[in-house]
Amino acid sequence: MAGLKALFKLRGTYLGIIAAVMFQIIFFSIWLTAYKGVQDRTDSLTIGIVNEDEEIGEQMIHELEQSLPFQVKQFNSLQIAQKEMNDRTIEMVIQIPSDFSSSIIAEEQPSIIYWINQATATFSKTMMETASLHITDEVNTTLYGMQTQSTISVFNEQLGQLPLDEKVAQAIGESVQMAVGSLHPNIVEEKINKTNAVDDFSANLVPLMVIISSFAGAMVMIMQINEASHSIKQMHSKWSLFIGMQLINIGVAFILPFLTIGLMYLFGIEIQEPLIVVYLFQAIMFLSFLCFAQLFVVLLGNVGMLFNILLLSLQLVTSGVLVSTKLLPNAYSKLSTILPATYGADGYYSIVFGGRDGILMENIGILLMITAIALLISVVAIAARKEVQEDRLQ
Repeated sequence: MAGLKALFKLRGTYLGIIAAVMFQIIFFSIWLTAYKGVQDRTDSLTIGIVNEDEEIGEQMIHELEQSLPFQVKQFNSLQIAQKEMNDRTIEMVIQIPSDFSSSIIAEEQPSIIYWINQATATFSKTMMETASLHITDEVNTTLYGMQTQSTISVFNEQLGQLPLDEKVAQAIGESVQMAVGSLHPNIVEEKINKTNAVDDFSANLVPLMVIISSFAGAMVMIMQINEASHSIKQMHSKWSLFIGMQLINIGVAFILPFLTIGLMYLFGIEIQEPLIVVYLFQAIMFLSFLCFAQLFVVLLGNVGMLFNILLLSLQLVTSGVLVSTKLLPNAYSKLSTILPATYGADGYYSIVFGGRDGILMENIGILLMITAIALLISVVAIAARKEVQEDRLQ
C-alpha cells in the first residue's frame, strides 16, 4: 500500500491514467464522426468512361449517368483516363469496346472492361469492384428489355400482315413467348482489370502500418527526450537543449529508413520506386512526424501528449488509407491537407503499388514545408520561454 500511495503522489501516474481514458474518448469520437455517412457521399467520387462504340455506347453512357451514384467523366482516350486514375483523380475507368454492338448483333457475348486502381484507399477499391458488378447487371437488364421488346414487336408486325384464324394466332403467340423466354438475360460480361496490383495481400497493409508505427514511434521518442531534457535543463541553456533535440531528430530520421526498407525486403514487399528516393521520402516523413509531435510538447509540455493522441487518431482517419478523403465530412477532408500522414500514405501507395510517377518528390516538398512550419513555431515558443538560471553548471 505504501508503494500505491507513493505512486499516486506523482503527477506522471495521473497523466498515464488520463492518457488511457483519452485514447478511448478520442478514437471513438473521431473515427465514428469521420466515417459516419460515408455511403451518402459517394457523389464525391468520379469514374471515367471511354466509349469506343459509336452505336449503342452513347445510350449506355446516358443511362449510367442517370443511375450511378458517382460523378461520370467521359474520355476520348483510354491512356488519358488511366493516367488520371493513376493520379487518383478518378476511381475507376469503364471501357466500352468498339465491337460491343457488333458482338450483340452476331449473338456473341460482349464485354464491358473495368480498370480499377489498387493503389488507393481500401474502401474505394472494394466500392469500385461492387459498382462494376452492379453496372454490368444494369446494362444486362436494359439490353434484355430492349431485346425482348424488339422480338415481340417483330412478331406482332408480322402477325398483323397475315390473315390468321384464332387457333393459328394463339399457336404463334405461344411460339413468341417461347422465343422471348429463350433470350439470355446475361447478355454482357464484365472484365475487371486491377491495375497496380500486388500479389501478396499483406502489401495492402503497409501504408497504414508505416503511418501508425512512424507517428506512434515519434510520439514516444519525443516524450522520452523531453523528459530527459527536463532532468538536465538546469545545467544547459534552453537553446543548447533544443538544438541537441533537433540533431537527435535528424539523426534518427535518416537512420530509420535503413530499418524500414530492410524490413520491407525481409517480408517480401516489392518496392516500385527508386531506392534512394524511397530512403529520402521515409526520412523526411519521419522527421515531419517528429517535428509535428514535438510542437505540441514544446507548447504544452506533458499535456501536449494528449494532443498527440488526438493527432494520431486524426491522421489515421484522414490519411486516405482506409477511406478516401473525398468521402469524409468537409472539415476532415480539409484537415487532411495540413497533416503529414496524408502525404506519407500517398507516397507509400506509390512505393508499394507504383503507377504514379514523381509523386514522392512532390510529397517530400510538402512534408518539408510542414516540418519547417512546425520547427518555426517551436523556435518562437522556445524564444518566449524563460531561461532556467538556477544551479546551472554550464
